[in-house]
Amino acid sequence: MIRIVMFYLAIQLNGLLVSLYLKEYLTIEGIVLLQLVLLSVTCLEIARHKTVRAKNMTIQNRLRWLLLGFVVMVAFAAFISFLFPVQTRNQSVLVEVGKQVPPIIFLLFLVNASVLEEVVYRQLLWEKLTSPFVQIGVTSFLFALAHGPIQLGSWLIYNCLGLTLAVVRLKTDCMTAIALHLLWNSLVYVLTFL
Repeated sequence: MIRIVMFYLAIQLNGLLVSLYLKEYLTIEGIVLLQLVLLSVTCLEIARHKTVRAKNMTIQNRLRWLLLGFVVMVAFAAFISFLFPVQTRNQSVLVEVGKQVPPIIFLLFLVNASVLEEVVYRQLLWEKLTSPFVQIGVTSFLFALAHGPIQLGSWLIYNCLGLTLAVVRLKTDCMTAIALHLLWNSLVYVLTFL
């Protein structure tokens, strides 16, 4: 449980670093250094405790799930956005922050968020839950809740994203879920700077 709290606090620290930069308490060099330290410490902690273990599966199968997950996430987001006027608070903040900070800071923020969130939801918390149904349901709900949905459309989007990440985690492993989250956040990155 302590590791879940530690990794969750690291997620909050990731956001705090960007806020400190925006309030001019950190220089660009300072925030980039701290973001790289956060990512390095996270990777060292994952390696030291063997937090994220790869399943024995072919690269083709892993890539198939990664691509399928990404297509499903994009399809869900497009479909829900078509049905509801969706502007999530998290999305608004990301777009606004993306416009105010240099691209390298935004990129490191997204990378740290992807890795840390997947370790918390699809590995540490996942292992504490008993059945696949509970693992998928609880982690998806908490993932959605953590992204601050403010309307039905945003609840649906983040629940669908969480469900997709959870199913990919179930069928593969946390490493593939991290890769999928990175891929999704890469799309966010590209769309922010278009």
